[in-house]
Amino acid sequence: MTGQATTTTSATAEPHTAPGLLLIGALYIAQGLPIGFAFEALPVLLRRAGVPLEMIAWVSLAGLPWVLKPLWAPLVDNRGGRRLGRRRAWIIPMQLILAAAMAGLAMIADWQAAALPVVVLTLIASIASATQDTATDGLAAERLHGGALTRANALQSGGMMAGFMLGGSGLLWASGHLGVQAALAGLAGLLLAALLPVLGWAEPPADPDRHDRPRARLRAYFRRPGAWPVLIAGIGFALPYSGGLALSKLYLTDAGMALDRIGLVGIAGSLAMILIGCPLAVRMIGRHGTGPTLVSALVLTLAALGLWLLPVAGLVAPDLAVVLPASILLGTAGGAATTAAATLMMRFAARGHQAGTDVTIPQAAQVAGETLSGGVATGIAAGTGYAGALAAVLAAGAAGLVVTRAMLTRPALRRLDD
Repeated sequence: MTGQATTTTSATAEPHTAPGLLLIGALYIAQGLPIGFAFEALPVLLRRAGVPLEMIAWVSLAGLPWVLKPLWAPLVDNRGGRRLGRRRAWIIPMQLILAAAMAGLAMIADWQAAALPVVVLTLIASIASATQDTATDGLAAERLHGGALTRANALQSGGMMAGFMLGGSGLLWASGHLGVQAALAGLAGLLLAALLPVLGWAEPPADPDRHDRPRARLRAYFRRPGAWPVLIAGIGFALPYSGGLALSKLYLTDAGMALDRIGLVGIAGSLAMILIGCPLAVRMIGRHGTGPTLVSALVLTLAALGLWLLPVAGLVAPDLAVVLPASILLGTAGGAATTAAATLMMRFAARGHQAGTDVTIPQAAQVAGETLSGGVATGIAAGTGYAGALAAVLAAGAAGLVVTRAMLTRPALRRLDD
């Protein structure tokens, strides 16, 4: 009964009470900025400053909050300020912490001497962005529905990738032209600018019946029908894409491809994800439903990995004419799969009483699966070579497709398209 009441409230919300897609997109871009900075730009900047690899290895801790955030997701669901609004009370402070962390990094001139503060500030930014993500997901799941929610999920996937590119490759490019400190100051400015749509939106008062509902708890997620299928589907779609993505760049490096060309291949895949995969998923979900879209995206992912296997196995030369289409196809598949999976998670969360928590748990499992997939695939490549590793990713992806398809036939998940 609780899930039904929540759905009705969301579905009948007045148009002016729903957050605009500009607001949602700006927040997801902002959340992607520190991730791109931590995993793409920061290791390069630290190494160029002469920081030893032993210290740089600690940068990987920046991804930990995105795996552990279910531990404090119930707090985000249960607590919220009356003055700012239930979700804005978390979103606004976290965004300010993000901007402050980037501004603090911009004030550091000698990164070698201050390597530890740099890593700590980056970890703080990651905690803030992960916490804000829970509030943003809860906001979208509660206030949007139907096609608007699907478009928000496309913005989630594309916005996070756009933020990743800006905070990673974009920051490195800007650092080469403006200097590291100026580039980081610009990043802090972007984070503040992304807050403007939130400040301009008045969050409606919380549902008066909300205080009569059970408090958000982690175990409440696992008691809901369909919880485990959503969790498994979230992990299953991420494994082949992440494993293939991790192997492709390492393979091209060892194949002797120039760094600028490797960068071009990566950018092409990212743009395909944002401009092709995410919009394609929106159309497919509207016509065929979430489950069929996710399955189709997984099939497309396996096709892209098969295309990558041609140069990796030595059947064709690793020229741009081969690897560029493979990267574009993999990016398209990744964007479509991510959007479909996010829509599945948010529709499931919207039918419960703890939307932020119920989105966060499968998302954290997804991040853990992506991290594990990339690491295991790299380890296999070290022992058997890239061809064996990619073949293993393909086999795991095929098994994941079968399992995911089986999960999507469960009645609780089939009803999410109703």
